[in-house]
Amino acid sequence: MTDTASMEEQEYRERLAHDVATWAHGGLITPEQERAILARMGAGEPRAVGVLRLGWFVTAVSIVGALVLAGGVVLLFASQWQTMPTWFRAGLIFAGILASYGGGYALIYRYDMQRVGSAFLLLGVLLYGAGLFLLAQIYSMPLCEGGCELPSPTLILLASFGAFPMAYLFGSRIIMLLGIASLTGGVVAELVTRYPDSPKSESTLVVVAVLGVALYAAGQLHALRSAVAGFRDTYAISGLLVLLGLVYVFTFDEPWDQLIESGVKAYSSPSVVYVSIALAAALVAAQLLRPRDREMGIDVAAQAVLLGIAAIVATWPGWTGYALIFNAVYFALAAGLVTRGYLHGDERYINLGLAVVALGLLTRYVDVFWSMLATSAFFIIGGVLLLAVAFAIERMRRGLIEAMAAPRDEGAAGPEGATI
Repeated sequence: MTDTASMEEQEYRERLAHDVATWAHGGLITPEQERAILARMGAGEPRAVGVLRLGWFVTAVSIVGALVLAGGVVLLFASQWQTMPTWFRAGLIFAGILASYGGGYALIYRYDMQRVGSAFLLLGVLLYGAGLFLLAQIYSMPLCEGGCELPSPTLILLASFGAFPMAYLFGSRIIMLLGIASLTGGVVAELVTRYPDSPKSESTLVVVAVLGVALYAAGQLHALRSAVAGFRDTYAISGLLVLLGLVYVFTFDEPWDQLIESGVKAYSSPSVVYVSIALAAALVAAQLLRPRDREMGIDVAAQAVLLGIAAIVATWPGWTGYALIFNAVYFALAAGLVTRGYLHGDERYINLGLAVVALGLLTRYVDVFWSMLATSAFFIIGGVLLLAVAFAIERMRRGLIEAMAAPRDEGAAGPEGATI
């Protein structure tokens, strides 16, 4: 089998080659420094650098190919489905899944083609998810619920549960992302289906925010085991996106106005809300098993505060000031992302945090001034403000990246030395 460490080293070299080119293009390093760094990693020749950077292209083409092939297979099955005998249809589903997994395994561990092999594994997971719905159709199981407005939450959750083992077994981040996306979709579909009436369905949306906190906490717990530490950021960033998505919705006044007009009362949230908060709190508390430092303490405290806000909103939903609270939470999360990215030298968190800030500012501008200004004035002023915000954010981003790249005193604690 291919050694996991060598696979990670290859990914690191390819990522570094891409990042060095970005730094040089942005003027953070000189061309001479770029060549020296590439030579140090064994890619000093332009041809070698090009080969390394080609890996990202192969990954993109492989993923698109897996998606297109999965769609084609499903369409082929659908077009000929009714003319096939039942046993043959079920056999085709299992054969397609096993062939995809077998091909991915052979490509990764026999031919050392991790990127194309991972695409075959992704194809297998996609066929597994589609196969669940096809098997349900074969054996007359419900494919949808709530008047067939939503696909069956049970099938969506089963699809996610099938993705997680494959992601851990083969160390595939893209499959893990697919599993997390299916899990989130399944939870949302289950909540909407189980609680169709407005007050309860809106109050159960808190569960989605709690799921985001739980995913983030689970990502931090992955740092405890080196075998799964590579999934830490996959869980953490996914959880942040889920959390930010719901917090963004709650920054508007309309959801709260509708909730209050529906006559919602205190203590009216179903028990699933409090059960989800308790489970997420257990994951948050489990992070204290990690080596403690001030940064980790602040991180855990912030997660606990978010769960506390969720519990308060679920218990006393009928208040008009929650939109202001969630605006503060939204921008506090953005500031936390930028700070985390700076402390750990991770540009992804900086870019995500600044993008969240830009979206929040644009949203508030539209929300406040759309009805107050003439259409032309709205767009003119909005365009000028957007350009000014983009200029300010880019200056801030470059300053942060330059500060991270600047040499530090030996005794100073840099981003690399921060405890994760």
